[in-house]
Amino acid sequence: MRRKELLVLTRRSGVGDLVCMLGCVRGLRARHPNSWMVVISPPGCSELAASTGLPDAATDKGSFFHGFISCLRGRGTFYDPLLPDECDPPRPQRLHLAEEFARALDLPADLSSVAFQAPPRARRFLARRLRNVNLLQRPIVVFHLGPTWPVREWPAENWRELAEQIFESTSAIVIKIGINLDSMCRVRPCAPIPNAVDWTNQLDISETAALLELAAVFVGIDSGPLHIAGALGVPAVGLFGPISGHLRLHPHARATIVSGSAPCLGCHHRPTGQLHWKTGCPYDIVCMREITAKDVFTAVAAYIGAVDRCAVPQNHATCLSRTYGDSQAPSKP
Repeated sequence: MRRKELLVLTRRSGVGDLVCMLGCVRGLRARHPNSWMVVISPPGCSELAASTGLPDAATDKGSFFHGFISCLRGRGTFYDPLLPDECDPPRPQRLHLAEEFARALDLPADLSSVAFQAPPRARRFLARRLRNVNLLQRPIVVFHLGPTWPVREWPAENWRELAEQIFESTSAIVIKIGINLDSMCRVRPCAPIPNAVDWTNQLDISETAALLELAAVFVGIDSGPLHIAGALGVPAVGLFGPISGHLRLHPHARATIVSGSAPCLGCHHRPTGQLHWKTGCPYDIVCMREITAKDVFTAVAAYIGAVDRCAVPQNHATCLSRTYGDSQAPSKP
């Protein structure tokens, strides 16, 4: 550090935002060739940021190292780019999020350079946990329902219908992940999913990445885990309504985007400003409600392969129709 310029790049919130901002690192290094770069990441994300190999160091917002680096602000170059809707006054978001960060920094974006790897300790942790719920090593389908902005969420009854179709038509096991805190820091528990292993509030971000590495397919709304899946190269099905998936997902993501056909689809990117607000919209979030479980299942089945399921006695099927915790998963004959 004494021989090099200190270079600090900060993103305080949003896993997907972090993924897209990291696409600017190579451009910043070209601008500051003799630098030692530190990325300040959203809480819990520093291991994944470091795994890209792009910065020299990474630390979480609010950590001791973040505090130390902040004390050196007068001795280095600090970048804290804002997205258009964070500016005053806010501007429409018309470009891919990586391009928006690049524009704020006056740099080219190189999102192809951003690839995550789960840390070894997280992989070991997941291997132990999966022994308890997936002894038969069935294909794993990971669900992320949210919560996030309510306007980006898919109705709970659709998730239940999708889980039932997967259970009835494939050999896969469904694992539900996430936390009970939405993007506005409100506690909002997500609905239980029958026939699913419920790991809500049980995985940190690196452990989530380790689980996604083992998944046959990830299914989720526009939120952090979907963007982690994209940076890992994991097959994914992303559900999008007010926000365009093409302006969010990693360009090399192995992802299928499922959207409705509402005339207001993608209103977040309108030249005159977004039509929605975070908690709703004038049209009752029709863009998300019109996505059917059948449409999503078709995309999921393309990754895991539908298989015939042997018939089971009605009483056995009834006892399986509940939400399973860490210690037990629904079994199939």
